[in-house]
Amino acid sequence: MSKSLNRIEPPASLMEVTVDRIRDAIIAGELPLGCKLSEQRLADLLGISRSPVRDALAALQVEGLVTVYPKRGSFVFTPELQAVDEINEHRCILEKASIRKAIATNHKALLSSLSDACEKMAEASRQGDALQYTKGDIDFHNSIIASGGNHSIASSYKRTIGPLMALRTHLFTIMNETMDRSMDEHLAILDACRSKNIEEAELLVDSHAGHLVDAYRTALSETSLFDGLSTTAA
Repeated sequence: MSKSLNRIEPPASLMEVTVDRIRDAIIAGELPLGCKLSEQRLADLLGISRSPVRDALAALQVEGLVTVYPKRGSFVFTPELQAVDEINEHRCILEKASIRKAIATNHKALLSSLSDACEKMAEASRQGDALQYTKGDIDFHNSIIASGGNHSIASSYKRTIGPLMALRTHLFTIMNETMDRSMDEHLAILDACRSKNIEEAELLVDSHAGHLVDAYRTALSETSLFDGLSTTAA
C-alpha cells in the first residue's frame, strides 16, 4: 500500500483545544481551586465565543476539575478528601503498570525523560520556585505514563489525574509544602528504575503518592486553606 495513503489524523476541535487550555490553567494554579469561572471572561481571554467555553467546562466537570452549580455558575473544583484518596489510588495503579512495562520495553527513554524532569525540579528547588517545581513534578509522572507506551492507560490517566495535579500545585504554591522530601522521593524512584528494581519502584510510587493525600489531610485542618478561593477568575 502506498505511503501516501497513510491515515490522516483529524485536527483537534475548538472545544478540545479549549478544554486543554482551561485544564492546563487549573493545573498550573492560574485558575485557583474554588474560584468562580466566568464563561464570558474565559471566552474573551481565549479569543473565542462562549459556546466552546461552555462545552469545555461541561467536559472538565466530567474530569472532576470543574463543578457546575445550577443558577450559581461554574467553579474550579474544591477537592474532598475521599475523592482525592480514590483518584490517588487509581493514579498509583496506572503509574505502577506503566513503570513495569517501561522498564521492560523502553528503559532508556524512561530514564532520559525522568532525568530531565528531575533536573527541572532540582533547579526550581534551588530557586525556590514552587510553580516551576510542580511543572517538573507533572513532567516526571507524565513521563512514567508516556514511557509505558499504553495508549489506553495514557488516555485514562489524562482524564482522571487533573484534580491531583491541581491539588499538588496548590499545596506547593499556597500551602508551601516542602519540596525537599518530594525531590528525594523522585530521585529514589529514578534510581529504582535505573537499576530495574520494579518492586522497589512500585513501593516508592505508593509511598510518594500517599504523602500527597497526607499533606492534604493536614491542610484541611487549617482554616486558611481555601481563603480567597471564592473570587471570580479574572
